[in-house]
Amino acid sequence: MRKHPPTLRVALERCVASESELSKAFIYKKYYGYIKAVVLRYVKVDVESEEVINESFVKVFRKLHSFEQHADDEVLEKTFRSWMARISVNTAIDMLRVKKQMQFIDDEEDTEIGNLSVSMASNLEANDILKLLDDLPSVQKAIFNLYEIEGYSHEEISKMLDIPESTSRTYLTRAKQKLRALYNKFMDQENIKS
Repeated sequence: MRKHPPTLRVALERCVASESELSKAFIYKKYYGYIKAVVLRYVKVDVESEEVINESFVKVFRKLHSFEQHADDEVLEKTFRSWMARISVNTAIDMLRVKKQMQFIDDEEDTEIGNLSVSMASNLEANDILKLLDDLPSVQKAIFNLYEIEGYSHEEISKMLDIPESTSRTYLTRAKQKLRALYNKFMDQENIKS
């Protein structure tokens, strides 16, 4: 029995060299929560999110040989998390596409929107923001996450989702409009409570 768990570097090397199940279990346990947080930005249904999380780990382990390990342990940690997040996002988007949950039908009007700003003095916290995102239609939520959180361009999103760039822009605008409306509703409810 080992007294200390392996480091990330040791676990990665063992996975690549010998497909070590102990090292895979170490990586899975260490990063499960992180991958779950990434996946939940796209897929909320428990069964489906678990499917995406597990598929993401399968892909991570399958592609470990292509991951370049940085010499510095701190940089290695950051790049590995980033690399896994990208795999997880792509896996979630693939699942959404395959399950045909992304319906590009929306009867909202195209209107301009101002900047969505949140006052620092508001009672809106991270969990409240995540709940607001959950109320977005799946297409809008996916595009908002890809563009605003993951940093993809509209061109990249259009290729990932097989949609025109203009559709990506439109749905991002609609997502922001819906978030603004949800935010205003939330703040009205908070003011009533006060």
